[in-house]
Amino acid sequence: MKNIIKYSLFIFSLALFSQQESYYTLYQYNMNVINPAFAGTQEGDLITILDRNQWVGLEGAPRTLALSYSRPMKNNVGLGISIVSDKIFIEKQTFAYIDFSYRLQVEEKTTMYLGLKAGGNFYSSDPSNLTTYSNIPDPSQTSISSFNPNIGVGLYAKRDNHWFSFSLPRLFNTKRKDDLAVTAKDRVHTYIGGGSEFSINEDFSVKPSLMFRKVKGLPLSTDITNFVSYQNKYDLGLSIRTKAAFSVMLFLTEIYQGFDLGYAYESPTADRFSELGRKTHEILLRINLGSRPGSKSGPKSAK
Repeated sequence: MKNIIKYSLFIFSLALFSQQESYYTLYQYNMNVINPAFAGTQEGDLITILDRNQWVGLEGAPRTLALSYSRPMKNNVGLGISIVSDKIFIEKQTFAYIDFSYRLQVEEKTTMYLGLKAGGNFYSSDPSNLTTYSNIPDPSQTSISSFNPNIGVGLYAKRDNHWFSFSLPRLFNTKRKDDLAVTAKDRVHTYIGGGSEFSINEDFSVKPSLMFRKVKGLPLSTDITNFVSYQNKYDLGLSIRTKAAFSVMLFLTEIYQGFDLGYAYESPTADRFSELGRKTHEILLRINLGSRPGSKSGPKSAK
């Protein structure tokens, strides 16, 4: 009975998860994926690779791989690509987008970027291997394969040591299959975030930030994060996602020429998940092929 309860909770969580985009604990270092306006905000070619393993040890648990690339171009333009591959239980989906940004110099110290995403979602699910307890065919066990085009918009602004982000990575609700009575949807997500950097002395600084995420039909999710940085090379942080998880994070800048490395350890705080004892690991590798920008507006990714 205990195992039945555990897996019932797991299946319930899958139903929620399948209607929304992946969470990222290290979102500040992976902004391109959720906000197209971030493309080209840093000097040189920037490549980011993220691997998120959620609820490690549980069969069929979510696994997310994200790849983004961006670079500044001439005439205040930034270009990039963002690809996210999600696998969870019987579902597989890949979000592939081209990112475009345009820089506006609002004031001497304030820079604003406007962004546009264009692409779509390749989605598939195969429930044919699920165990059933009836000989009657179940129409909901039909395999699904589809492509849903979509576009997204974003805004990113920075001034001195402060930054602000607003984005809707997908503007349209899209059904994954029309001829099923119950259909999963790609829902519109709204992200609003901001952060700052405050110097303590010549070596140490703190980098607090907030990120709000809202999806129709689900409660508002808030990430409250703070990093303590030593010489802007070694960042140690804590994060709380309201009614969901607690995280410890580490980010190392320039571990090798142009290579940065990040890691997050996440533990659920919601009662129905904490009882399972499943943790989440997130690893991020960032490669900067150009010189680093001189401004300081929070963690390196938010510059």
